[in-house]
Amino acid sequence: MSEEGTTTARPLTLARLPEAEGRAKAALAALVSAAEDAAGDSFAGAALGGPPAFGEGLAVRAEGGDVLLADPIELLVVLEGSVRGAAALGKKVRRGVAEAARTRRTTFTLSAVARAELPLLPPTLGNLELIAARRVVGGEASLLSTAPDPARTVPAPMEGLRLLVRSGASLLAAERAVDRAQAGPQAHAALRSVAATDLALGAAVLLSAGQWTPGIRARNDALRALAQRGAGGETRAGFHGRMSWTRFRDLVDRHKAAFEARESVTARGRPADAMRQVARAIDRWLEVLRLFEEERLGTPLPDWTEYACLLEARRRRLADGSLFPAEDEAGLRAALALPARRAVRTWERAERVAPALAALLDWDPGDLPVAPVLLDLPDGTPRDALRQRAIAMGREA
Repeated sequence: MSEEGTTTARPLTLARLPEAEGRAKAALAALVSAAEDAAGDSFAGAALGGPPAFGEGLAVRAEGGDVLLADPIELLVVLEGSVRGAAALGKKVRRGVAEAARTRRTTFTLSAVARAELPLLPPTLGNLELIAARRVVGGEASLLSTAPDPARTVPAPMEGLRLLVRSGASLLAAERAVDRAQAGPQAHAALRSVAATDLALGAAVLLSAGQWTPGIRARNDALRALAQRGAGGETRAGFHGRMSWTRFRDLVDRHKAAFEARESVTARGRPADAMRQVARAIDRWLEVLRLFEEERLGTPLPDWTEYACLLEARRRRLADGSLFPAEDEAGLRAALALPARRAVRTWERAERVAPALAALLDWDPGDLPVAPVLLDLPDGTPRDALRQRAIAMGREA
């Protein structure tokens, strides 16, 4: 394998602090070794994804003083053999890596595929970033040579919704945390969720404008270019053209601040106004979700209950073989009804969770009755139980 593909040749974090780099690379090496041990002769190689693959990982100082990688280690493990055999062996690999991750106090995500599946990898944002980074950490440097070219792949709009749902679940967990304590590790974690949300919102803008690109630095540059063109009076494609200039500029600035914050290790002092920062991030998230979904669905969303109703109506129309035409929009809205729990269980996970998260994050309680339906919980379920279910489902989107 070439030096470019080794775990030590390239940095994993933007801070470049030797302690953080050493711990992160040791953890990565341990996880890759565990995957190889579990797979045996079927191990073809592994590639790293996420911000660490681009050297943009976030380093944080833990309570004990150790400097750790905050981002999960995202691995794609490639296995020799049949697709069915790789699926079965992948479970064993995941168990082995999970044990190594517990020992190293490291979070991870892992996908295991057969080598023959590489040309057919689904164009998720995670896969596109992993392929673009070409960060092979096990096996031959050419491991990903048959994977799809990210430069020729346009992510589906549903990828943007999934990204927003995951960040919304993180924000809901942050809100829940600062409700209990505005200082200490939970408050610091909440502020990291705020920064991660700002990065996700910037990515959603670029997806809408058809300018999404792998890597946080590259997206930051693309957002700044988008803002400069807007300031020059150019027509802005994408939903951000419907945002006020002040709100859009704030989104761009916050994305930049979240990226630049990765260049240093997070301080351990008392975080300033954590609750206010979480509340403002929620406000930004709600606006972007509404605009993104209005563009994707092609219709206004006056509230989160009607959002859920429109999703169900749209599914019914698709099942009938046709989308609702513009001239029938008034009739469609007149026929809207709250979806049944049985129907909701068949929805795409992101579409099911998005209105629930929005209803739980919005300050207006008028949409709360839709949340138990979407989350398949009894009416009258306590709000905190609703939040816990929405967080768990959102993280899995």
